[in-house]
Amino acid sequence: MTPQQTYDAIQSLLATTAGIGRPLQAVIAVSAALLAACALVPAAAAWRGRALGTMTALLLVGEGVLAWLHWRLWQLAAVVDPSTGQPVTHVAVSLWVESEKLYVWALIVALMGIAMRRHREELLSGVMLAVAGLSAGAVLIGAPFTQPLPGFLGQYYSYLQAMLMGGAVAQQSFEGMAATATYYYNAWFMWVHPPLLFIAYGAFTISFVATLQMIVKRRSAYEETAYRWARIGYLPITVGMLLGLPWALMSWQGEAWWWSGKVNMSIMMWMLYTAYLHARLYLRRQGMWKTVAVLAVLSFLILVLTYAATYVVPGAHSYAMALVRGGVA
Repeated sequence: MTPQQTYDAIQSLLATTAGIGRPLQAVIAVSAALLAACALVPAAAAWRGRALGTMTALLLVGEGVLAWLHWRLWQLAAVVDPSTGQPVTHVAVSLWVESEKLYVWALIVALMGIAMRRHREELLSGVMLAVAGLSAGAVLIGAPFTQPLPGFLGQYYSYLQAMLMGGAVAQQSFEGMAATATYYYNAWFMWVHPPLLFIAYGAFTISFVATLQMIVKRRSAYEETAYRWARIGYLPITVGMLLGLPWALMSWQGEAWWWSGKVNMSIMMWMLYTAYLHARLYLRRQGMWKTVAVLAVLSFLILVLTYAATYVVPGAHSYAMALVRGGVA
């Protein structure tokens, strides 16, 4: 296809996705409000399991729509060498970038909540509130169906425009788009590093819910649950961060990425969770109960700030910087 035909096909795809996704976003937003109400109203306790299951099903349907969108984008988003007129690669945009990150986090917590329900029914209301908040934020702020992937589409549209212009401009834009595809979107790190982090985020969310219950009700069973879920999250976050190092060295050559706010806050988060798990070994010592509780809460707060840093803190890991490079901002 010509650059103009590719642009028109992507626009048609986005219009179709928005047509399907706009009512779905509204349904998810309303369902999130109902889920929160069900979690907070004692009389609705008997319906909590069904409510969470319904919310999870809706999120899975939405994830299916997004998967279809990404698959079609992969078919359409070819990177063509202007000197030969032949495609050198297609861009494989993952399901956990840009405005879809919060959506993936919500879905993972919902699935973990269903898995947890059999063993800790009393934590269900807290998990439901977390899922409701994440889901509402995912569709109201992220708008993944109606305003998908602004960074990627901005860069790819700029590339298509340069291809129409031809000459040195087209060659330069081609080299930039090919490098982005090779070292970012199509890199195998993209398909391993972020999913590991979001699995950890999900486990840490449930651990935080259990910690709050432990602080309020002062029962050791909640503390044990918090510890168990923190251990589940610690392995993927550690492996994910270790995989991020060679990816950064490969893709951010010449940039001082180690000063990125997101990178440094991620290290701080990992160190706090390490301190929490280590302190947990000495729980029977006098005063350690409060220390463990403080570390658990502080670790999760830094996790939330680490996630938010992607959008508000400048640096190589900044989403805002990606939008600028993509030609959107």
